[in-house]
Amino acid sequence: MSDLNICSNEKLSFKYSDEWELEAIPLDNNPDCIATLSYLDGSLLNVIAFESQMPSLDAFKEIIEESLLNDNAQIISSEIANVGKRSSIQTHSKISIPEIDFEMFSVVFLEDGFVYIFELRTVSGIVSKFMEIVRTFEILE
Repeated sequence: MSDLNICSNEKLSFKYSDEWELEAIPLDNNPDCIATLSYLDGSLLNVIAFESQMPSLDAFKEIIEESLLNDNAQIISSEIANVGKRSSIQTHSKISIPEIDFEMFSVVFLEDGFVYIFELRTVSGIVSKFMEIVRTFEILE
């Protein structure tokens, strides 16, 4: 990824290519949203950050899985894996709602009392482009 755009606030920063467009932040339905990006194919990536007293990734992984199942999602995979030097929860699920069927990929980091979530909703195979963005994630001091 060359000639990258940078999105940042007081909590975090990440980089993205021109294939993505930075959208208006949907604060009405998600006040913890830092950024929303749309891809050329209509896929949406939300970046979310909030304070949390969650003790571990394992505990938060269970909550994420329960939430997905409560939303009638089919969990394809859910694991704790590294992204760079950071441990993360990585989930892949399929969701069917009357309007559309889509896949959701989430990468969740838990550090220093904050949860950072990168969540992709897509109907196409752009997970590698999503992960390019996630790998540029930095926590700002």
